Amino acid sequence: MKRPRAGQMAFTLVEVLVVIGVIVILLGILVPGVAAVRRESLASSCLSNLRQLSVAHLSYMAVHKDRFADVGLPHGSLGAPARSFVNTLKPFCDDQLVLRSPLDASPHWSVEFGGEGLPVNNGSPPLFRLTSYGMNNYLSRTYSPAAAIQGVGAGADALARVQRPSATVCFLRMADRGAYASSDHPHVEEWGAFPVPATAASSQVQINSIDAGKPGTASRSTWSFVDGHTSAAEFSTVFEGATANQFDPGL
Repeated sequence: MKRPRAGQMAFTLVEVLVVIGVIVILLGILVPGVAAVRRESLASSCLSNLRQLSVAHLSYMAVHKDRFADVGLPHGSLGAPARSFVNTLKPFCDDQLVLRSPLDASPHWSVEFGGEGLPVNNGSPPLFRLTSYGMNNYLSRTYSPAAAIQGVGAGADALARVQRPSATVCFLRMADRGAYASSDHPHVEEWGAFPVPATAASSQVQINSIDAGKPGTASRSTWSFVDGHTSAAEFSTVFEGATANQFDPGL
């Protein structure tokens, strides 16, 4: 038998380029798929955090005659941190790590909490992020639209004041960057004044928490509701406008 020559065993340049092209195409298909699967896994963990937070809140309500916890972390002013659910729910929550979402990409966590140490503000004292989650301000005793107009206590701050607990958002993901990154509540009443509510909401809430590269109403985030259930849903399903949303308990 004749031994093949060295030249007969080698690949041609065209063959090498074809193989490289096939590999590049496969990587182009597989890498986004792997990233998407990872985001979905992180979203599941985030929903688990929200469930634990909801259980803690339900336990708090059971002790406080069905009254909701309140908010108090600032987005510019001093606020009232002691009043915030971040502090008042501590006795009802075994794991404080539930306050940090695995989807959280905020640079505003302090170094003490394993963050980059970038303050939200330029003033003194510096404001840092203490939670990935916020509470629907319509449910707040002090920061709801009703409380702003009629005084503290006028808001829907108890279960009996919410018409549809299973269809009213309770906890949500706060924006990772910007002034509201240090806060524990948005101002939902402002969103409906914009032609595109997502424009205003995205500066306060991380509406694309799951679909990080997909802005707008088609992106998804994680939400929990007054009755304790959670959902991964598009922003447009929880907020269509000022008179059609799942935040205002009077709708």
